[in-house]
Amino acid sequence: MIQQGIGYQESRQRRIKETGLLSSQIEAKGNEEFILYFGRAHIKDCSTGVIARGELKVGRGKFVTALQRGRNQPGVDFRIYAKIVVSCNEDTHIAERVVKDNFKDRNVIGSEGQRELYNIKDDELEDFVYRVEEIINDYTSVKIKRVDFY
Repeated sequence: MIQQGIGYQESRQRRIKETGLLSSQIEAKGNEEFILYFGRAHIKDCSTGVIARGELKVGRGKFVTALQRGRNQPGVDFRIYAKIVVSCNEDTHIAERVVKDNFKDRNVIGSEGQRELYNIKDDELEDFVYRVEEIINDYTSVKIKRVDFY
């Protein structure tokens, strides 16, 4: 099954609903949600209308809506398929390092030198995310708040 994930608008609405914050407040200091995210760029071919998707991007952030908005600027629909929510910004760096250190064999260097891309197929995604969670729990001091899939 092809994963669809969650786009910017749905992420924004979910965050507002979860927190009770106004739209203008969800990216304000003090309202961070520290995450390790797993997502793909979706883009529609301008000639054929066919949707293409990129390699899995694994990254860190504190405002999912801000990172999606930035990646959407050139017409891409950057969709989050899963996220691991942690307690603080430092924990996002540690979690990202877990992926880099443990999945080097799945790392793909992008055509423009991007380094956060991984060759993970849709049918591997859930196991991959849970394996990352397991390594974080077993080998770091990071406390995971929750894991979300979309």
